[in-house]
Amino acid sequence: MPINSTASSGLAGATIPTTPGNLLKLMIASARMTPQADGNLTEIFLKDPLPQGMGTTYNSPKFGTLIASSLTQGVDMTQQQALTATNIVVTPAEVGVQGIITRKSIAQWSEPAAERAGVIMRQAMDRKKDIDISGLFAGFSRITGTATTVPSLGVITASVALLASGPQVPATAVAQAAGLGYDVQQGPFIGVVSPVTVHYLTRGLLGGPSTTASVTTASIGLSGSPGSLQDQAARGGFQNSRIGELGGAMLYRNANLAKIASNDESNSFIGTKDAIVFVPMDYDALGDIDTEVDKSLRAIELNYIEDYGFAELDDAKGILVKLNNAPPTS
Repeated sequence: MPINSTASSGLAGATIPTTPGNLLKLMIASARMTPQADGNLTEIFLKDPLPQGMGTTYNSPKFGTLIASSLTQGVDMTQQQALTATNIVVTPAEVGVQGIITRKSIAQWSEPAAERAGVIMRQAMDRKKDIDISGLFAGFSRITGTATTVPSLGVITASVALLASGPQVPATAVAQAAGLGYDVQQGPFIGVVSPVTVHYLTRGLLGGPSTTASVTTASIGLSGSPGSLQDQAARGGFQNSRIGELGGAMLYRNANLAKIASNDESNSFIGTKDAIVFVPMDYDALGDIDTEVDKSLRAIELNYIEDYGFAELDDAKGILVKLNNAPPTS
């Protein structure tokens, strides 16, 4: 084995192997996890499981409205109306994640491979559910904001105003009267926005209402009374996915929202909890991570299966909020 030496005086200093890999146990740090956002949309919106033994489809009927008419004394009332209902059908389908770990890997790795794989698989399922549900936002017929709209308190209050007013029918007086009070939403209202939207909303709260406002040290402690939302935003920011009530809606942050790749546009949502329904199937051995030994492969399969459906439950209960979510710099 070669060592550091001199021809005249033998060893000079410490003996340093030139091939240390054969003698030294190299230090390897604990494996790191790729950060992934935990899902929250299945808990924010209506969650209505389909019980075992109740078929393979979920049905949600909605009754229509009736119209009251003025009467004339002594004249028979002949305004018969049918009470109708519309139905939303949701058909759950299987979604799965599979991982394979060889027996040799399990024997050699110092990391708890199966445990780490289970965490990663559940996070992948969370992302899938959030992307599926947030993809429904674009289906709501009423819209506030555009692809160039900078997130602001005004967009939120505008959405709440539309929901609380009900669909407008600016046609004839009769048609307008028939539409008044129809599908008016009383709340409580919720909102789902991206982390970038939270930044712009915070900037507006602290720096001022204009789109060019920025957060400054003068804002801190001067934006609101102690304990207010502005004070909280200035001092601690919004650390949790539940941001708080703003503009009449309880806002939630979500980094898994379905993206619009062509530009910086992002779809958000303001509405009621039951505007969207998440329907998980409920039967034995579903939602657990099962293991299966593959002897010919000398490996263990990890299989995670869930069975669920999702749908826009009521168009009148939600607003699509289009916002510009350009990466912030200030």
